[in-house]
Amino acid sequence: MKKIKLIYNPKSGDARFKNKLDTIINRFQAAGYTTVPFRISSDLHIDHAFDDINQDYEIICAAGGDGTVSSVADAMARLDIKLPLGIFPSGTSNDLAAYFGIPKDVKACCDIILQGTIKDIDLGRVNGSHFINVCSAGLLTDIPHKTDTNMKNTLGQMAYYIKGIEEIPKFSPIKMRLVSEDRVIEDNMIMLLILNGGFAGGFTRLAPDASIDDGKMNVIAIKYGNISNMLTLFLKILRGEHMGDPNVYYFSTHKLTIECGQHCETDIDGERGPALPLDVEVMHKFLKVFVP
Repeated sequence: MKKIKLIYNPKSGDARFKNKLDTIINRFQAAGYTTVPFRISSDLHIDHAFDDINQDYEIICAAGGDGTVSSVADAMARLDIKLPLGIFPSGTSNDLAAYFGIPKDVKACCDIILQGTIKDIDLGRVNGSHFINVCSAGLLTDIPHKTDTNMKNTLGQMAYYIKGIEEIPKFSPIKMRLVSEDRVIEDNMIMLLILNGGFAGGFTRLAPDASIDDGKMNVIAIKYGNISNMLTLFLKILRGEHMGDPNVYYFSTHKLTIECGQHCETDIDGERGPALPLDVEVMHKFLKVFVP
């Protein structure tokens, strides 16, 4: 039988995905596939999921949130694995699934994978690591790590928004220097977002003209201001009304370097990112993803 590698995070979202494994295995088996599960754990590096990858596998599947899917894509890029990726969105945040309209129902996800419609998408690379949705720095970047797990499970994405508003009064400006192919920007920032598609952290209207397969990143850099202005801008971002605001830099680019003379938290698809400076570029249509 043909083989599918299913990499799943048992702690993602409400932690109930593991109860659905038999449904998935049965559905794939009926279609002629043997499913080989790999359970993500803190004491085993994600690369071990691919130790047997040369043994007749045809599909890789990732079950979890954005961090899980991103870590699987990162490993596939580093190990030069060109198999198509199926997604089971079982995490609190599932931006790539939302972008393509992939539902949480595992039977529907199996059907999408078995139907075989594949989209070639871009992958971002930053300091040797890879991201699917977003690389960020500054305010809100550590919100996923600070938000209580029970709060996330109860409120879902809204938990991040609440925690984000709590953090705004505590924030101080970060002097950043952004260098792309056609511009250099130096300013005091509160937040920087480098988007592959238009979705990040549950926000669906961050970059309405962004595309996940155009070979470009969409950059949003928000200037530092007083608390009142920052709160107003944060609400604009929630409503998707921030484009054109004088406190927002917005542009697209193939490559970007970010420099900063002070400590600044970074994040890659919901997981802690590398220290600055950052060198970011696009790997055009590198990853194959099953879509509806």
